[in-house]
Amino acid sequence: MTMVVVMLAFAALFYFDVHKLLHVKAVSRNAGDAAALAGARWQAISLNLTGDLNLAQALAHIESLSAGQPPGADAEAIEELQRRIAFAGPVFGFMAAQQAAKNNGIFNQPQFADSLRAHISIVETEYVQTLPEPFAPMPPYGNAWMEYADMLRVFVENGLAVDAAWTYFGAYANTNHLLLNPAFYDAIAGRSWCWFHNNAMDTLQNYSDWTEWGDLPLILRARPVNAEVFGLHLQRFGVIDRIPVLNPDLSWAETFTRLRNARADADPELLEDYDANWAYYSGRWSSWSARIPEGFPWDADIRPEFNYGGADAAVSIRTETERHTGFQGGDTVNWTAGAKPFGALEGPARPNTYGLVLPAFTDVRLIPIDATLSAGGGALRPGWLEFIMIYLPDYIAHGPSVLPPGNWYAQQLRTWEQNQFRQSGIQWILANSARCHRPPPGSGGGSSGGTMHGH
Repeated sequence: MTMVVVMLAFAALFYFDVHKLLHVKAVSRNAGDAAALAGARWQAISLNLTGDLNLAQALAHIESLSAGQPPGADAEAIEELQRRIAFAGPVFGFMAAQQAAKNNGIFNQPQFADSLRAHISIVETEYVQTLPEPFAPMPPYGNAWMEYADMLRVFVENGLAVDAAWTYFGAYANTNHLLLNPAFYDAIAGRSWCWFHNNAMDTLQNYSDWTEWGDLPLILRARPVNAEVFGLHLQRFGVIDRIPVLNPDLSWAETFTRLRNARADADPELLEDYDANWAYYSGRWSSWSARIPEGFPWDADIRPEFNYGGADAAVSIRTETERHTGFQGGDTVNWTAGAKPFGALEGPARPNTYGLVLPAFTDVRLIPIDATLSAGGGALRPGWLEFIMIYLPDYIAHGPSVLPPGNWYAQQLRTWEQNQFRQSGIQWILANSARCHRPPPGSGGGSSGGTMHGH
């Protein structure tokens, strides 16, 4: 009877654990989706404001050219405001994402705060010395990087419930180096010997110690046009002759027609030194169908006016649950979500049809995480950017003894250094290489390791 009672109690506790885990998953899903939508909404606001300022810029230049004068203070103020919006607007989106997650029951995650704290040190030491100020060349604002670090420190002090896909201004020039491929570490953790057989067999067979890796690629210091989080993927052109010819049906077509006429009538000597700074979409706003291989199983064709990538918000949530049954601690629930601002110009046409940013965004929608541009290259993986920017250079210079114990990627690298681990992989491949098949192009596999976010 006692054994029956114990078994019933254990079954009841197990049922409670399952119910709790499902509840935490539902809460994480709702909070992650809400956070992504909040970030995308601020992206839409920033893009529309930037488009409105492009229109104001056109009116200011019409006035200056008609008067035979160089660009005035109004044009300079508009340009500076555009730069600030592209930099600060998405950061406010990151703040809104934190609040949206917390409103949906998600608590702060110390690991996210630790990662951002490490990045703050990079901002204060490297950005200050190597990068132009965020709003350059607009003077005078010589302390912007330290104020940016202070802004990020506020996030740390208030706690981070959501991590996002960051794109640091200092990034490696290319990712051909094996140590910069997240799939390499996934293969080590999962003993995925077929991955090594298909992508790094020579390294597995001939590696002896850390001195063979060679130098990491150069770090490129990107000009701070877009924010590091929830970036808008914009670029700037400082020319007066890059005036788009808009469809006459568009509301602003007459404005740009007047600007082209004013430029045509202006004194050629005035135009030689005339500077007009516009916000344009970058090449990241290309169509989804152009970037995704043929044969991808779409449920339906993408409507042309919505067939574009570009700015998106990719977030990650991590929660822990305690178990009443079992003896190995609790469960970890990870949820990733992506969202994007959408809209169309009259026609309808894609917002980036004319290159110039125009106010066109009216909605935000969730999108598959693998369709987000910002989540590529491991940017959404916890600890990845911290690892490649801080710990990996130390490893290349001093070896595995400097790898920290708390970073997952550093742990895999220590495993890789064990000769017994590599030899067991070689022996498995010699016996089972016939079972390793390279995925066909466009199937989602390959050297990148395939998708980590199937949902």
